[in-house]
Amino acid sequence: MNIKLIKEKWIKFYKRGFLTGLMVLCFLCLIDQTLETPFFFNKIDSGNFMLTLSFILFGSVFCGIISFILLILISIVTVSKQ
Repeated sequence: MNIKLIKEKWIKFYKRGFLTGLMVLCFLCLIDQTLETPFFFNKIDSGNFMLTLSFILFGSVFCGIISFILLILISIVTVSKQ
């Protein structure tokens, strides 16, 4: 198990997962809003704007957590070089 990998890289992995999730979800929302019948999000109006933003934010946080879990799995599999 490579604990040093987790200590040095956890912020980088979380940020990468969060920002990737944010970009992908914003892109999906943008494309979805141009369609006549949206697939993933409701049509944005004044009533559900904050709900849609919170879905995007929480989805991005979830992607960051998934990235951190993958880092933990990588650290379990690898052996530390000493």
